[in-house]
Amino acid sequence: MADRWEWLKVQPEGQFLDRKSCYDLSSGKPLPRPWKEVISDIVETLVAMANAEGGTVVLGIDDDGTVSGVPMRYDLEKIARQIAGRIRPSLRFLYREVGLEGKRVWVFETDWSPEVHQLTDGRYLYRHNDQNLPFPARDIEALKRSRRQALTEGQFVSDASIDDLDLELIRDVGQKVGLSMSPEEVLLHYRLVEQQNGRLRLTLAALLLFAKDPLKWHPRCGIDFAIWRGTERLTGPKLNIKRRIRIEGFPIVRLIEEAYRAIQERLPERQSLVDLFFEERLEYPTFAWQEAIVNAIAHRDYSLMGL
Repeated sequence: MADRWEWLKVQPEGQFLDRKSCYDLSSGKPLPRPWKEVISDIVETLVAMANAEGGTVVLGIDDDGTVSGVPMRYDLEKIARQIAGRIRPSLRFLYREVGLEGKRVWVFETDWSPEVHQLTDGRYLYRHNDQNLPFPARDIEALKRSRRQALTEGQFVSDASIDDLDLELIRDVGQKVGLSMSPEEVLLHYRLVEQQNGRLRLTLAALLLFAKDPLKWHPRCGIDFAIWRGTERLTGPKLNIKRRIRIEGFPIVRLIEEAYRAIQERLPERQSLVDLFFEERLEYPTFAWQEAIVNAIAHRDYSLMGL
């Protein structure tokens, strides 16, 4: 059984592993560290890992892999409660005691958490390589939001099949990027589907991009375009929306083109004199409003299913 945990001694510390010692080795002679300091090390690393990609904290092994152990006078269950009490909101983590070289070693494990966790002293930490770095809560939330979105888009939709996709659209996209493949091969190339038992399992991303009826799979696969009077957005009795258009019913690949067309028709134009001739130009730079459309679609949080 001990062989199962030998890797804790030899794997380099980094993003997903941190070893902690109960002893201060700076003087050359091992001296017991203050226990509050040891607990703080564990708490800080668990929070930082949960705010990043998850990981494992090991107590009782020195940085160089030497097994120094945990003193017998300390109780794991009691310490685990103390650790949990110093994290907000509460964090689910696993803990266990293992034996290595005849000594006690404690192993704490946490997965990536969808929530942003902080220490009870108010600090937010984020794990980067082998360091626990102070990090603004809003930045951690932004990173987690991106991760949640990626997880959502990568989920498999069990009741969807290849017949729900516009295969000609997939073929066209493949040709535009230089892929001489069948539609199914294009999907496999971009990991939008997975082969299982002779059939293709579709991800939500595949359906958002290429579905014949994307609204069947997600109610927010569309764009709201609104024009306000003035330069300030008002609500309630002072609501100043001049015109509102809902662009939907298209897979994302076509939605962008449809949005370009529908919005360009409604953008104000102005005349300017160029080489003795008047030219009509859009009031807003084309690249700016087109980039805004792409960003709105690409960075939307598809884990939110409401309209």
